[in-house]
Amino acid sequence: MTATLTNGQVKLKKVAALPDAVYETSGLICYQDKYLITHNDGGHKSEIFVLNLKGELVKKINIDDTKNKDWEDLAQDTEGRLFIGDFGNNNNDREKCRIYILPPGYIDEDKVKPEKITFTYEDQKDYPPKKKDLNYDCEAFFWMNGKLYLLTKCRSKPFTGECRIYELPDKPGKYEAKHKGSVFLCTSGWRLCSVTGADYNPKTNKIAIITYSRLYLLSDFKGDDFWNGSVQLYSLPFIKQREAVCFTAKGRIFLTDEEKKGIGGGNLYEVKLKN
Repeated sequence: MTATLTNGQVKLKKVAALPDAVYETSGLICYQDKYLITHNDGGHKSEIFVLNLKGELVKKINIDDTKNKDWEDLAQDTEGRLFIGDFGNNNNDREKCRIYILPPGYIDEDKVKPEKITFTYEDQKDYPPKKKDLNYDCEAFFWMNGKLYLLTKCRSKPFTGECRIYELPDKPGKYEAKHKGSVFLCTSGWRLCSVTGADYNPKTNKIAIITYSRLYLLSDFKGDDFWNGSVQLYSLPFIKQREAVCFTAKGRIFLTDEEKKGIGGGNLYEVKLKN
């Protein structure tokens, strides 16, 4: 499906520079409107960082019995469980992806041993597939109504802008991710259009999706028919390594960006919207 967009205005308010330990932020959730949880991208330690809403480091939590092969995003459910998406797949040649599940109350611990989801994509037959079918890299997901929804990052050549939507149970086990459909938010190249982060707010029934230079808000949909509703587009200032976005329970939106030489970043922002 191709999204029908309306445009809005946005302002990013810098809250703080991220702590030095958070040098490749790639996922973000807001815990009980008190803390922000983030992590570093693939190849770094298996740990998450707890920040206050001012961006100050409160603590680190080690995630035991795991490897940060390519951690890309975080999600949480209404019970307080945290999901860590180890499903980065730049070359589309990864045959087993994982999601780690932390129990409610994890924030009070210094070390947590998670439960695990292992999955493949039901429609991926080749590792890697042909260049025109490079649609199995995932950098964004969210929890909604007992399911996990994965949004892929388009790496096809030529670039098509296709974002595939996959569904998984939110329980430990081995699964095939079910292909729900695809959406084309944008076809203007990977810098504008590749999906890099997402979050869902169960109180407002809204989904936030980001790319390096855009924020999309999805609303007025029923069930998991995400694209049969309103899609609001907000252009973000400059193109930056933006891979993490989250709602607070009250509907505020935070995002982070990675620091890159020549383009800056490495900060926590609050998003101010004006329709």
